[in-house]
Amino acid sequence: MSMAKSLNSPFMQDATDKTLRVVSAGLCCAVGYTAQAASCALRAGMDHFQESEFITSNGEPVRVARLPDTESWGSERLAQWMAHAVNDCLNHAGPLQDPQLMAVLLTAETSRPGVEQRHAYEAAAMGNRLFSVPLNPKSEVLRADRAGLAQVLGRAHELLTQGACKQVLVLGADSYLQAETINHYLQDERLLVPGNRDGFIPGEAAAAVLLELAEPDAPGLHILGWGQGDEPGRPDGSVPTRATGLSTALRNAFEQAGVDCNDLAFRLSDQNGEGFFAGEAANAFTRVAVDGGTTPMVHTTADCVGEVGAATGPLMLAWLYHLLKQPDRLGDCGVIHLANDEGLRSAVVVQVNSTDNTTTN
Repeated sequence: MSMAKSLNSPFMQDATDKTLRVVSAGLCCAVGYTAQAASCALRAGMDHFQESEFITSNGEPVRVARLPDTESWGSERLAQWMAHAVNDCLNHAGPLQDPQLMAVLLTAETSRPGVEQRHAYEAAAMGNRLFSVPLNPKSEVLRADRAGLAQVLGRAHELLTQGACKQVLVLGADSYLQAETINHYLQDERLLVPGNRDGFIPGEAAAAVLLELAEPDAPGLHILGWGQGDEPGRPDGSVPTRATGLSTALRNAFEQAGVDCNDLAFRLSDQNGEGFFAGEAANAFTRVAVDGGTTPMVHTTADCVGEVGAATGPLMLAWLYHLLKQPDRLGDCGVIHLANDEGLRSAVVVQVNSTDNTTTN
């Protein structure tokens, strides 16, 4: 896989004559090895948090969200979850339109402690041998973490509109279950452990969504717009947040999609239990709300699957692909918003076009 360059393409700020449509989705996380199983657990608000071998300075076990496999670790472990997610996605995709599947892999930022430079490449290479179809050798890796979702979607749109392929697999894979990573966040008092209620539960996951260009009236889950921004504020409080980065990302996504806050039935947030990100998101929606209007209901996934980093955005899309086909779905139109520790923010507007709302898992 080749390394993707920084993606700040002008089209990310402009309206497009076509949307992206989710053809199929796959997921592997702590509450399920498939998107169908995980979707049911997420709808029910179930988790699989458990005490781990990681311990705090007081000898208390750290709770984690992990899959029941204690034989493989590192790249090999991550590759297994990637293979589960990709094969789950492709098993329900129908005939593929390209002889080799173009993929864009989203992984953790290199600045995160415990993430080795070669980690994503090793995992991708090992996972590729387990995939049910061959990947295009021009497939790319983007190390942009949670908020890299807008960049990945932008890149997928470029590949499709330039004719490089007819379908793109967006894959997110990540894990916080390394000793160096756990120790770093313990030292920074950012994990949810005894004595600290303002923290997150580390997890692991892989998620895949197969995308193609679609006319606006085509049925299915559509991605109407995406945007990004940069936030000076930091979770450690060294720089306070005014939510300017997320506000910019939301406005860009709304402009591209042709919607505003009043059109949204829900927002799907990567809030993981840390007050910093919850407060920033609330502030941002206050900024972008229509005068006299309302702000959408907030929903999260980290309360079920833990903090899964770069897998979060694709995981949300995979869940929505299944959830939005249900009669009890969150609504027809919503926004996904995500934030990185280092300042990148992104927002993605989604909408379901369906003539049959009785589909069930």
